[in-house]
Amino acid sequence: MLSIRLPLPRFLSAGEVFLGPGSIGALRALNASKAVLLASKSLVEDADMTSLLQKNLGALEVLTLAAHPGEPTLSGLDTILRELSVFKPDWIVAVGGGSVLDTAKLAWTFYEHPDADLEVITRPFVVPGLRGKSRFVAVPTTAGSGSEVSSSAVFFDAETGQKRFLVSHELLPDLVILDPVLTTKVPPRAVASAGLDALAHAIEGYVSRFTNPFADLIAEKAASVIFETLPVTFAERSDLEARLRMMEAAMLAGWVQNLKVPGVGHAVAHQMASFGIPHGIATGALLGASITANCSDEGVRHKYRRLAHSLNLVDEDQLIERIQALRLRLDVAQPLSTGISNGRSMILEKLDEICRNAMVDPCAHANPVPVTPEVVRGLLYAAL
Repeated sequence: MLSIRLPLPRFLSAGEVFLGPGSIGALRALNASKAVLLASKSLVEDADMTSLLQKNLGALEVLTLAAHPGEPTLSGLDTILRELSVFKPDWIVAVGGGSVLDTAKLAWTFYEHPDADLEVITRPFVVPGLRGKSRFVAVPTTAGSGSEVSSSAVFFDAETGQKRFLVSHELLPDLVILDPVLTTKVPPRAVASAGLDALAHAIEGYVSRFTNPFADLIAEKAASVIFETLPVTFAERSDLEARLRMMEAAMLAGWVQNLKVPGVGHAVAHQMASFGIPHGIATGALLGASITANCSDEGVRHKYRRLAHSLNLVDEDQLIERIQALRLRLDVAQPLSTGISNGRSMILEKLDEICRNAMVDPCAHANPVPVTPEVVRGLLYAAL
């Protein structure tokens, strides 16, 4: 992979991708000496699912570990890193949603480089080379985050109350498996949250200030499939064809996220983690308002209209209506702070802090119009 900093359009992805029902069987080809299976706590506690994964792992020894629930945190890595340092795996296999995959990327990085300085490696593209000790497999069980084809890992910094990032193409997995069978036990609300995050990746990335015509074509396709398929996967657990299509669309949107970077909606959504608001619920609630804000620029309005036309819609207003109709169908059309005690007042009390943090978020730099306190306030008032 070329190390290049010029802003040239390019395409980057995981090493290999296997997809379809039963594709988990590709793990048999790993021929690993020692493999760590890092999965969500609910999956580890599911005997049938754990057995399915372990018997498909081509490894002489397998160690199964549970990722810390919720957003990845550095403190949540402590036990995992101790186990990795003793077991010394040559493959790390992450199975779960975006948080689990990001946890695995963080653990992989510190397993390979235990003395890495956090303040250094959280600068963009300075993570030291990986694969000196282990290689990495991503097996998503949700269709949304795109972490399986992302060059970043997101974690929550409890000291600052902010989300922070590792960003390096080294973090792209060696192998990705999209097996819809693994998604059938995901609760409907989590399906909705993940799917809305993927939709935001596609739509926000489409108007990013970073140019990539190839990614724009991918975004159009991803948005089209998500609008059509997400309601099906939300309502029906057993439709494996729809679930596979949704996983494919989420990966397409993940490519868009990785190649172009989403904008202000994501920058503000990242600040909602400290209030306990799921990321996808936040991005979905902020998406329509971000379109309205960005349409202050006529050139950006034209881009949204081009996306709307690709979806057989008249204009950007119909695109916003389509998003709101989807949120209503997914039963997540309520105000952003719904279900959180004093959520609205808590958010408004920290409005100045949210504005400051959102404006320096990496996604704010990709937004097609400048992210100002007025823009952030407008988005939040609309979502609340």
